[in-house]
Amino acid sequence: MAKIGRFLRAHVMLVILGLVTLATVGLRIVAEPGGAAADAEFYRSYLITSVVTTTFSWIAAFRGPARMRRSWRWFAIAFTAMLLPQPFSVVMAATHQGHLPMSGVLAALVGRLAWAPLMLVGILLLPMNPLSGRQRTRFAADFTTIIGGGFVVSWYFQLGPALQHGRIGPDTLVVIGFPVTDLVLIFGVCALLMRNGLPSWRGPLPLFLAGLITYLAGDVTYAYILGRGPMSWSTPMSVTLNGADLIMAAAAAMHIRTPAGETPPKESTRSGVAYLPYAALLAGYVMLLVAAAREDNFYPWSGLAVGVIVMTGAVVLRQVVAMRENHGLVVRDHLTGLANRLSIAPALEAAVRRDQETGVASAFLVIDLNGFKKINDTLGHEAGDAMLVSFADVLRATVRGSDVAARVGGDEFVVLLDRAGSAEQAVAVAQRILDRAAAEPTPIRASIGVVLTDPEADVATVRHRGDMAMYAAKRAGQTKPELWHPGLESAAGAADALDTELLAATAAGQLRVEYQPIVTLATGEITGMEALVRWDHPERGTLYPDAFIPAAERIGAIDAIGLWVLENAARQTRQWQQEFGRRLYVSVNLSPHQLRKPGVTDALLATLAGTGLDPHDLVLELTESALVHESEGAAVLEVLRRADIRIAVDDFGTGYSSLRYLTRLPIDILKLDRCFVSELNGEPQGSAVAEAVIRLAQALQLDTVAEGIEVPAQATELTLLGYRSGQGFHYDRPLTVAAMTERLRAETYEAV
Repeated sequence: MAKIGRFLRAHVMLVILGLVTLATVGLRIVAEPGGAAADAEFYRSYLITSVVTTTFSWIAAFRGPARMRRSWRWFAIAFTAMLLPQPFSVVMAATHQGHLPMSGVLAALVGRLAWAPLMLVGILLLPMNPLSGRQRTRFAADFTTIIGGGFVVSWYFQLGPALQHGRIGPDTLVVIGFPVTDLVLIFGVCALLMRNGLPSWRGPLPLFLAGLITYLAGDVTYAYILGRGPMSWSTPMSVTLNGADLIMAAAAAMHIRTPAGETPPKESTRSGVAYLPYAALLAGYVMLLVAAAREDNFYPWSGLAVGVIVMTGAVVLRQVVAMRENHGLVVRDHLTGLANRLSIAPALEAAVRRDQETGVASAFLVIDLNGFKKINDTLGHEAGDAMLVSFADVLRATVRGSDVAARVGGDEFVVLLDRAGSAEQAVAVAQRILDRAAAEPTPIRASIGVVLTDPEADVATVRHRGDMAMYAAKRAGQTKPELWHPGLESAAGAADALDTELLAATAAGQLRVEYQPIVTLATGEITGMEALVRWDHPERGTLYPDAFIPAAERIGAIDAIGLWVLENAARQTRQWQQEFGRRLYVSVNLSPHQLRKPGVTDALLATLAGTGLDPHDLVLELTESALVHESEGAAVLEVLRRADIRIAVDDFGTGYSSLRYLTRLPIDILKLDRCFVSELNGEPQGSAVAEAVIRLAQALQLDTVAEGIEVPAQATELTLLGYRSGQGFHYDRPLTVAAMTERLRAETYEAV
């Protein structure tokens, strides 16, 4: 409403002119309906509103958003074509005491006939969505239905009665000419609505559409009145032509006032537009019923029958196209175009049944993309979708036409190799898929399990074996497929046993914490330490985090383990501070799963408070992938930061993320990954990343810690680059509590 108010205030003269014009014409018609004076008044008023509309259209052709100007140029030309004969009509009417002779009628009709196709060109140049092959067929069917509906209405009210008279006069020319232009306008309105050229009900386009509809309504009613009485232009419907002109002028004025750089509204599919063809078909059948009840002559029946037949055929065509599309949606994955879970099931059942009947085996490949979740989390879902589409293209390029490739989950694919021949051939196809995926512009890594159908195995067994082989390939971490064999059953059982044992490891006292010193590079003095969890497995020996943390995250044990490590590390650090009288801090890793758990901040702060450690002496380390999703972790980090806990980015530089999170999230420390430290060789090329990271940290006022320092030369080069802290085997490996205590004691005594 506010926008409408601003528009009215900005175009006061246009509003006043419109009201005066409509009031003048209306009063004259009421005073002398159908009279010569009223006709003359209409000609003059129509000339005035046409001049206004044409003027605003030409201004709009050179002002307002550039994407619309070309269309407004055609609109301006169209209104000019309709305006040019009107002064002649006014003069002729004045000369003939308000009655318009045939020459005046023909001049006005020519202008109107020229106006419609020019308007159509401008409408078709408006920004609209492109159409695919089936969309074009569906649009053509819908368009034919709606045009048929318009023809049916025009035939009943205009064309049929006019042709029935059997004579050509001024009224007949108008009654026949106007429907022709109306059908052209209906085409334009259909294109504008059904190709989403009207993405929003705000702005000049809705007004423009309202003007077109007003022309259509006025023409139909006007011609109907003329077809049933003496020729007169000043009927009560005359004001619709003036009103349509003024609405068009208002649309042009709104376009002029739209800022040139304004972003168009986001396009959206409007469900109501889809019902237009059915509304048109309904109108056709209504006209048939009306004709059956009221008419007994040939013209209404013939035209209505033709129109309804055409519309019915078009609707049938549309339904056929829709059925084919719906079938495609049911059996095809909408993103990749591959088969989906529903369509792979019958294909696998047929392959298993054929093997049982003929002994000819097929192969079933189960594929899972590696690192897909990380890409989704760090680069966003668009990058993840692009990866899925690329891998689908890889499958199409590497399997035969008789094979079936399907996407059955988020990043899960399967391939049914029809009559694979042998296990070796099936594995070769799987390896070809892996090699081609790795050779993509953005390399794709995957794990593939291969299983052959077996006369003794049903569909569920084949699926289970394929899943087992895929998980075995993923656990192995190798870029080669895994062929199912009975030994995988025992391996899977061992993995399940490890999960069960891990759930009881904390209570059984099998977990412990080791500490790797973090030192000042210039002096070698210990300023803090990183807490690292170890599992002393009773049968497998000491297990490092890579061997059990992923399992802990999968089975939900990571929260309890994380809090246990935090409590032990914080309590031990506080004990060392008191024993040696030194300010030390401890760095503890925080899993992304912990970051997303409800109530994590309360649990962390309560655990820390129970240890007595100053919150500033605790650093929580998170990977880049955990930090990049601001919506999931930002609020948690803000609470921890306000509690004076510091946040570090672990393995910085190895993630997929952009750097924008460094300025948007509460981060204190960047830990340079060991892979960049290992490249230090005294040459500029080797130190390029390390130097870039320290400069970035200095600009953002962040501390830095270099990881993986193994030789003195690396420590020296890092110091020269500006790094102040580091850790690595050059100083110490991770130490037990006892060894770390002795290390601190020795350093404290040396300082004394």
